[in-house]
Amino acid sequence: MTDRLLPAGLVALLLVFLQWRSGVDFSILTVVFTAAFAYVTVAGGRLLAAAAGIRDGDPSPAWVFGLLALCLAVYGLTLLLPLTAGGALGLVAIVVLAAELSLRHQAFPQADRKALIGFALAVVLTAAWCTEPAGAYEVVRSKGVLPLWSDYFFQGGLISQFGDVRALGRGSIYLADNPSSFYHFASYGAAAAFARLLDQPGLPLAAAVWLPLGFLAMLAGAYALGARLAGAAGGIAALAATALLPDASNYGLRNGWFSFHWTLMAHAGATYAVGAAFLSLALLERWASERSRAALVAGALVALSAFLFRFHIFIFLLPAWLATTAVCSVEKSRLKAGWLMVVVLAAGAAAANLAVSHLADAGFWRLGNPSAFYDFLWYVHTGHEPTAYTGVYERMTGIGEPIALALAAGIGFAITAALGAFVLALPAAALLARKAGALRPIDAACGYLVFCWLLLMFFAPTPWHGDPSDLIHRPFVLLYAACAIWTACLLVRVVRKDLWPVLLAVAILALPAIFATAGHLAKPKFRWSEFDAAVRVPPGLVKAAAHMRKHAAAGDVFAVAGLTAAYATFDLSTQICALSGMPAYLSRPYFEMIKDARRKQVVVARLAALQEIESSTDPAAAMQALRALKVRWYLIAGDQAPRWDPDRARAAFRAGTVALYRIP
Repeated sequence: MTDRLLPAGLVALLLVFLQWRSGVDFSILTVVFTAAFAYVTVAGGRLLAAAAGIRDGDPSPAWVFGLLALCLAVYGLTLLLPLTAGGALGLVAIVVLAAELSLRHQAFPQADRKALIGFALAVVLTAAWCTEPAGAYEVVRSKGVLPLWSDYFFQGGLISQFGDVRALGRGSIYLADNPSSFYHFASYGAAAAFARLLDQPGLPLAAAVWLPLGFLAMLAGAYALGARLAGAAGGIAALAATALLPDASNYGLRNGWFSFHWTLMAHAGATYAVGAAFLSLALLERWASERSRAALVAGALVALSAFLFRFHIFIFLLPAWLATTAVCSVEKSRLKAGWLMVVVLAAGAAAANLAVSHLADAGFWRLGNPSAFYDFLWYVHTGHEPTAYTGVYERMTGIGEPIALALAAGIGFAITAALGAFVLALPAAALLARKAGALRPIDAACGYLVFCWLLLMFFAPTPWHGDPSDLIHRPFVLLYAACAIWTACLLVRVVRKDLWPVLLAVAILALPAIFATAGHLAKPKFRWSEFDAAVRVPPGLVKAAAHMRKHAAAGDVFAVAGLTAAYATFDLSTQICALSGMPAYLSRPYFEMIKDARRKQVVVARLAALQEIESSTDPAAAMQALRALKVRWYLIAGDQAPRWDPDRARAAFRAGTVALYRIP
């Protein structure tokens, strides 16, 4: 029982503390539900780990297994049944508890002391990195500023889409009554379950639940992988490499776009996929050393699940995982097999690039340029000042040097900016391990991850939204973390002594420094981040959203004045979705229009309808038009008032610069 209650208790304490930090209304229900959620996740993960051949009671792989499975189950059930995520979680809990009851007589070994301490350290490190972000909602309410990357408005809305009864049955929360376009939605499942049961909007849940759950999955996965690579000391070394060392943006080339910790905080869905990647590699190592078929099947399924957690991670994890599997399955001539897989992967990437180019030219795939390679290098080396090499790449491409030299330098800069000291430390550790006879077939995985990232750099296309770095930059967090973990674990193997007490002592001594500096280390370091890292909300918007949330019926739709088709990463509607949990009649018109032709027609029609209402001078006609659109709430922010209500006298609620109208 200890191997379930103690880890679950640690997770519950973490989540309760972070929810308290967020400033949301707190009650005994919060504690009870959080504790039940943590227990179900750990218990379910323990059962899945046992099915995969992990019967040692280690809570780290159990937590990753449990969280990933719970998120996938909740996501799938909300798609298949008219349920919120909270209802889906209830069904999952029944299944887990029933399975536990039916297997109560089976003997499960208790986790050893070192494994429990490793998981506890992962929980404490998660608290260190997530304490400051968890308080974001309180800062929004008190100061009107979101002290996180602006994407949290978008992520908060998606959490409400799956978890809030107000959004149930209305399709996309950003374009009501239309289906959501493809996205890696699975990571929102667990956090969305809190939305219904604790009756909270998506923004505080994104910062205080979604982010720390994924961060803990990543660290627990890192410990599980490190423990398989180099024992308990390797697990502590893996945690230190990912959560204690400053990333490469803090030294060397100092390119803030390649900040490992900032990228995780800004795009927290990646933490779930990185945790899945670490667990899949740990299972692959178990298969390679023990020939456990259950571990191989489970590892493949976990690697495939990354597709629904973070597509960017999946596209270079899967080929690297398959290549490593092939090398580990060969008893002789592993070197020849390894080089053969390099050729196969390169040929496959080239063939995929040609296929994508053909489909793009034929109009079947809206991916912009067939390859983002040139635009990617220019963007990452010139668009994120200040750096330690400002102007170098720009001068190399503009004063007549051979283009091959400039491109080679651009590739070298990108690798160095992404990996920092591990560009040299990883090969050095591998050479030392080879000399000591400590290399294993599984170590090919790190090399294949590096190679597959290079293939992405050469062949990845520009996605539909036009960011040439998207498919290359977003996956680098797995690359960086894998290189850091392998470097640390190879060195632990080379020493051949029990380093666990020493490494644990160093990690504990470093904790105060991480608590003090994590907020700074996770801040963006490039100049243009000021537009997205401290977004101000209109005065009165938080209160207006709370009023609307309190008085709205399930399925009510809101609309806002002043939307345009201009490019905008977020708008007033996006903010309200995250603050209220309610579906928008229209949000981010530019991004919705460029997704597909049918969606563009819907957006153009809705935008025109809203603009016609804004131009009206007749209050009755404006209200009738909104009623015809099935809009129940209408909001305007700023100094301007509706032409049909210049004094805002007809508003149901006013606060700051915001006026909120309720349409009968």
